[in-house]
Amino acid sequence: MPNGQDAGNGMTTLSLHALDESSSGAIEQLGEERNAQPGLIPEAVVAESDLDPETVARRYLQQALASEAVPSMTVPGVYGTASKFKTISTETVPLTATRIVKFRQTLHDIPVYGSLVTVELDEANKLISMDSVLGDPEGVDPVAAVSPAQALEAAATAPDGYVPTLTGVVPVLSFYFDTRTSQWRLVYILEDVPVKLDRTAEPEADRGSDLEPPRFVDYVVDAHARQIVVVLPRTPSMTAGEEQTAVDSFGEERTFLANKEDGGNGLVLRDPVHNVETYDFSFGDPSVDSARLPGDTIVNPPDWEPAAVSSHANAVAVSDFMQTVLLRNNIDDRGGVMVSTVNCVVADSSPGPKQWVNAFWNGRQMVYGQVLRGDVLMSLSANIDIVAHEMFHGVTDHTSRLEYAFQPGALNESYSDIFGTIIANYGNEDPRTWDWLLGEKLLPGDRPFRDLSNPPAFGQPGHMDDFKVLPNTRAGDWGGVHINSGIHNKAAFNMLTAEDEAGALTLTSPEVAAVFYLALTQRLSRTSQFADSRRAVVTSARTLFRTLPTDEQDRKITAVEAAFEAVGIATL
Repeated sequence: MPNGQDAGNGMTTLSLHALDESSSGAIEQLGEERNAQPGLIPEAVVAESDLDPETVARRYLQQALASEAVPSMTVPGVYGTASKFKTISTETVPLTATRIVKFRQTLHDIPVYGSLVTVELDEANKLISMDSVLGDPEGVDPVAAVSPAQALEAAATAPDGYVPTLTGVVPVLSFYFDTRTSQWRLVYILEDVPVKLDRTAEPEADRGSDLEPPRFVDYVVDAHARQIVVVLPRTPSMTAGEEQTAVDSFGEERTFLANKEDGGNGLVLRDPVHNVETYDFSFGDPSVDSARLPGDTIVNPPDWEPAAVSSHANAVAVSDFMQTVLLRNNIDDRGGVMVSTVNCVVADSSPGPKQWVNAFWNGRQMVYGQVLRGDVLMSLSANIDIVAHEMFHGVTDHTSRLEYAFQPGALNESYSDIFGTIIANYGNEDPRTWDWLLGEKLLPGDRPFRDLSNPPAFGQPGHMDDFKVLPNTRAGDWGGVHINSGIHNKAAFNMLTAEDEAGALTLTSPEVAAVFYLALTQRLSRTSQFADSRRAVVTSARTLFRTLPTDEQDRKITAVEAAFEAVGIATL
């Protein structure tokens, strides 16, 4: 029953699973206590298996909060008022055939930022697992001394070098743990604020940084003192149609679908099966002219441009992986359109004419730059691992919404790296022979961005002993999001290459993809730390493998635990 106080985000965590020996007894006791309560669910009225999952999950949650079987799970309160739990979502998970109900902790009807309770039920509404991440903002006055309008004014005048567009932004009152001072605050959260960097007002420490400035940020404003607590970047960055065949950026033939041009005789890069669209920005600057995104429709004739072919074909491949392996319907899981734009140049970060060696998910779509290789411009969308990386930032945005700073930001980057690498090697069933380099053949000298098998080879730590403590600034890589991600990446490498005593792989790559996917989308919250990810991955593995023979279950779970242990990511 792993639980504890995480000094990284101020939360108390708890994890129960029916197949975990340390917590299975608690789950059994919860069931016995529920059955022993007369009248709780009158059999003459309705069987528990016939109730809706949200009702059953809420009853299990209330039972756990009151039960002596789970003494470490308590109900934090503020000024004599106990926590309540607001339902976030109810979802049937195709990979595990389980139902997951998520709750957010509130106090005085104010949400606790980063809190999450996940209750997992089987098809008969029996409890499989429960994970909780709860905050205790005791002593924080729940009455704001600052109005929402004043919070907007504070963001507008913040000395951060950004010029925000605050039209339509609604401040949300929240309890927030300030990691700099290790104390709880009552704050306003201003989410997904579009910003542009004013380089003349940029803090001195960030000047000269080669890390791309964010396009969207979250402002956290103290609701008592009217001061900016922190500015959190939201935009991650990298340092039935007609079948078509065309050459991509690497000179390889790719086959993809295109649609008839509306009102014309040509074809456009729209795949109606996967709902993927690709556009051209004609080397415009998306940071200056974002209103023009996604850009111009790409029409054939003339012939398809290699950059567009790479972007389109790779996006379709990622969509196909999501649907066939993860059983997810595109980035938003609703079959929504996945949009990419090629030929973009952010002038402030351009090393030369038409060059911009970056790519990012802007909260709505993928944006790709290009690098000069000899005398030819090559799009960053040429590499499928880069395309998958950016698209999974979109998945994170639609699910856990991991903060893009410190350990949550490193997890944000790492999960995208992991899926980018798995998708790039999909079809090769032996990870011991995989290409572990992310974005190779793009930078000068074919230098990749990262190596998941050997993080130190490109400036990343591979163990918690070498964790880099950096400031939450652009020059500090937002607390090391592209640096410390190497530790979590190495844990994934360990899982994918783990062998049994006979030298056979313990886990298949689809199994590893599944447990990381379930952890990211179902069990992590905005402020999750490395230890939370380990707990989430292990819990997801227990559910995924619960129907296997016991010895096989144990072998796989042991491999997952050992992968994290080897890089120093411990449970609390």
